[in-house]
Amino acid sequence: MQTSALVTTGATLFALLDTAYAGANSTRILANIVSGVGFLAGGVILKEGTNVSGLNTAATIWACAAVGALAGVGLYAPAALGAGAMIAINLLMQPLVAVIDDRAVAYQERRGKTTYRLRVVANDLSPANVRELVVEAVNATPLNLHALSTESTDEGEEIRAEVVSLRRDDSAVQRLASQLSDRPDVRNVTWRVRRGVTAAACVR
Repeated sequence: MQTSALVTTGATLFALLDTAYAGANSTRILANIVSGVGFLAGGVILKEGTNVSGLNTAATIWACAAVGALAGVGLYAPAALGAGAMIAINLLMQPLVAVIDDRAVAYQERRGKTTYRLRVVANDLSPANVRELVVEAVNATPLNLHALSTESTDEGEEIRAEVVSLRRDDSAVQRLASQLSDRPDVRNVTWRVRRGVTAAACVR
């Protein structure tokens, strides 16, 4: 919210230059706002393994600049409509996406596929190494890596992986968890079938 507010305010101020100075070129100013904000938005996009994060934030920042530019040139109604649409999309689309994802998983399960969730807690100095280790370990199994993300918790850096098996294969996931837990840079590993209870844990 803070970044979006700053981007919107900055775009508004730049657009106001057209009315503040008679010699200002509004088209050139707006074009430079678009390119400048695009560079800023690109900085929040992160790739971790097969998981890409920050795309929604980048798109929100880009759209905020458009709202600010519209307000700056006096087009208040389109600016208000754009701001309302952005808020609605960010608030309403997330639960809709969650529902779609759940249905996709249920469809895979009906076809015999099983989705597992692994939770790997890394030592404080090695989260990047553990992420690479998780990717390599999954690639060496019949399992398919669906998503990978990192989150800071009270226990330390937590790597969360979603893997998919063409059939239910708890033993393969347990072997994967045991292999990861044997690493000195891994504190503990837990896994479960998605929507299920924890099936096993490997704690160092």
